[in-house]
Amino acid sequence: MNRNITNMSIIYENFSNQKKIKGIVHISHGMGEHIGRYKWLINKLNHDGFHVISKDHRGHGKWLDNPKNIQGLFHKKNGWSQVTNDLRELILDTNKKYPNINQYLFAHSMGSWIGLSAILKPLPLKGLIISGSTKLPKFLIYIQTLLIKIVVFFQGKEGVSSFLDSITIRSYNNKFKPNRTTSDWISTDDQNVDEYVEDKLCGFLVTNSLWLDMSEGFLEIFNIKNYKYVDKDMPILLISGDLDAVGDFGKGSPKLARMLNKVFKKVDSVIVQDEKHEVFSGTLKESSYKILQNFLN
Repeated sequence: MNRNITNMSIIYENFSNQKKIKGIVHISHGMGEHIGRYKWLINKLNHDGFHVISKDHRGHGKWLDNPKNIQGLFHKKNGWSQVTNDLRELILDTNKKYPNINQYLFAHSMGSWIGLSAILKPLPLKGLIISGSTKLPKFLIYIQTLLIKIVVFFQGKEGVSSFLDSITIRSYNNKFKPNRTTSDWISTDDQNVDEYVEDKLCGFLVTNSLWLDMSEGFLEIFNIKNYKYVDKDMPILLISGDLDAVGDFGKGSPKLARMLNKVFKKVDSVIVQDEKHEVFSGTLKESSYKILQNFLN
């Protein structure tokens, strides 16, 4: 793995040693985690002839090596635009460097919404994979935004709220009582859950600012009018577990697929039975990978 420092972040370049390179996959990771958690998936992709070039989102992973950066904060101003532009720049810069290699975006959970925001302007992508995602109704986004603004009024944007955590992350785990850990909702693989719980760069409370940024992002990406400049021929794969609390137990991902079907010509939605939020780190990850493999090939 090569690590190149750029714009205060680190780009992870995991190159395949296969003679025939099929493409480049970029990973847009979820909230409260980092690219390092995707080693298994990266190794599988490398083995199949795909380079993987990614970087941690602001406020996550290696960004925190700089003491000036705040954990769980995208940016003090225009945070959603910042992380979206980071991802766009990574893809555009990679395309300049490797213009003859097809690029794909694998976007998980929070990273899936960042990914959708990124593609609203043209990008040289041959495919988009959306993992562990959902679509929220507009009224719920407005309620969520109001609650966040009330919290911001009392705590400030850089504060962290146990209340916001309780109605989101902790509510996911409550669906799996009795709980073995605080993060049972993540995966069906106990070892993967334990590694997540023990990782200081995972499962932290994000700032009120990030919650607000994400709500603003929701209003953008769930408005079909904002998709007029996208590449409608780009194929999309949505994959989620039927036990994914984020995806409303198999209902959320199809809702998002139905919206995207109104814009894109080829949208496939797959619900993996007996899997939770991370279908590529659960006990059935090999089966999930075959679905991804078929899409990429």
